[in-house]
Amino acid sequence: MKFYEYTRDENERAIKILGFPIIKQTSDYITAERHQSFFYGIITTIKINDLYSESSNKEIKFLGKSILSRKEKNNYRDYYIFNKKVCSISLINEFERKYLKYIKKDHDDIYILRANIGEIYLTLTYIINTLIEKNQSKKPLIVATRRYHVELIKMICPNIPFVYIHNLRIKINQDEFKINNFKFHILYCHSHFKQVEMDIKENGLGTYHYFQSILNRFDIAAENIRMNKIMLLLESEISMQNKVKKLGLNQENFLFIAPEAQSCKLYDEEFWGSLIKELKDKGYDVFVNLILNKNYLKNIVDFKTCDLSLSEAFALARKAKRIVSLRSGFTEFLLQTETPIDVLYTKFCHRHLFDDMDIDHVISGFGITKIPYIDKSKIREFNTFEMSKEQIIGSILNGL
Repeated sequence: MKFYEYTRDENERAIKILGFPIIKQTSDYITAERHQSFFYGIITTIKINDLYSESSNKEIKFLGKSILSRKEKNNYRDYYIFNKKVCSISLINEFERKYLKYIKKDHDDIYILRANIGEIYLTLTYIINTLIEKNQSKKPLIVATRRYHVELIKMICPNIPFVYIHNLRIKINQDEFKINNFKFHILYCHSHFKQVEMDIKENGLGTYHYFQSILNRFDIAAENIRMNKIMLLLESEISMQNKVKKLGLNQENFLFIAPEAQSCKLYDEEFWGSLIKELKDKGYDVFVNLILNKNYLKNIVDFKTCDLSLSEAFALARKAKRIVSLRSGFTEFLLQTETPIDVLYTKFCHRHLFDDMDIDHVISGFGITKIPYIDKSKIREFNTFEMSKEQIIGSILNGL
């Protein structure tokens, strides 16, 4: 018998000492619940992150009796001891205490970026100018909450002031709120993404599209938007060149491959290996952009890769003969490279509170050819459910 044993799978973790279960944890990624059991259930906890309402509730029990709990509702967090409320905290006051120090007093409307690459790219490219005008913002400020938000701001709308706040967490359950003379706009609450996916899945194909949902959310007509062109950062071009030269990448004859995504399921590694081999056999060099998992495609060795920032990746992709990308938020960003792009669609993954989505609804609801002011002649979309790996590879090669 082992003295210490730790086991882990996708939904469960456990620690045992001499075979005795010390800790057991189970997670449900659809309902966003986490259950913990300590010392054979003497102490148990349950935590529920309700991403639809932004709330997080937790309860601790001893021998089945509630001893401590925390509940969030209507922008307040209430604490209980033995089911008796002992304290109530305003989440807006908590936000003010933590984050107002980062914001200068001369601003009026504060736009907080709270999404991944795709939605933030679209917002800065098509929405932000019209939104500022619609709100009559005199001195707007963008709040970046992730480092790549800063890159996107500098490339797309560098004239709008911004501040980066690391690890900013918002528990406020509304799109807008006021503190003193500031009006805060959250771009976007989780409820937005939940509603978009529900609308797309529960209605006919072609009825809803996620970009139109963004316009609808802000009551902006499509004819009132205009496109901000990406401006390549000179320092990113220089740093990219320094990195890529070390790889020996043939920048005159290469393909840029982006095989990762957070929402869509990863495509078969065998496909990427076969595609890379075929490209190499035809004399092309291959750069694979890996961000989420550096060990992905580890069994495929005949390609080049290195760490690139978002702006560096854009600078390199502009030089490629073609881009091949799994559908992701990165795909939208790459559209302005004006490099021909082949986009592969797979099913959505299971995520907190989101069921998977079939490919037909993914293409219908998130297809990039419906994004305005782009050259559709340079875009090809592939349904990996309807086409075989060999057919997709053949079509990509024929397009070169």
